[in-house]
Amino acid sequence: MSLLITRGLLEQIAFVLLGGALVFALTATWSWRRQRAWRRPLVSAGILAAIAVASLGAAYTVAPNLPTAPIWTRFVANPVAETSENVAAGREIYQTKCSICHGPRARGDGPAAVTLNPRPFDLTVHVPLHPEGEIFYFVSEGIPGTGMPAWKEQLTETQRWQVIRFLEAFVAGRVAATSAR
Repeated sequence: MSLLITRGLLEQIAFVLLGGALVFALTATWSWRRQRAWRRPLVSAGILAAIAVASLGAAYTVAPNLPTAPIWTRFVANPVAETSENVAAGREIYQTKCSICHGPRARGDGPAAVTLNPRPFDLTVHVPLHPEGEIFYFVSEGIPGTGMPAWKEQLTETQRWQVIRFLEAFVAGRVAATSAR
């Protein structure tokens, strides 16, 4: 737990420092331009260097934390047919395994979500943004640095694909989040 708090605190400090550097660069640009010092090459180079350092720092701080999947996963199609049986099976698996974190409506607001840093993704947003193969990779391998575990040891390949079928159908509005029992 202390590792997550430390990492989160370090990320917040990095964002504050980068934000401060960006504000400084923009303020300096505005101030020096008003004083006509902008025409001096050394001042111009310093301002551009400060903006470049702030941008690179933001890229190296934020980009490594974004979940990524290998490029080949974009081309993997779901081998499980979209039948009512597969969607229902996916719904049951989702409700028993996934909804504790992602919530019953897949919005990332499950009962365990408040204990996780970062919070679970809103699947109603992310499922349409990613190809099926990427989602399958995230479900199978988990997402490092988040509470998303790897499900490849607990769920069969077919079960993981069924969950994806359910999520696609649910996000498209073709099925309800819970079965009508």
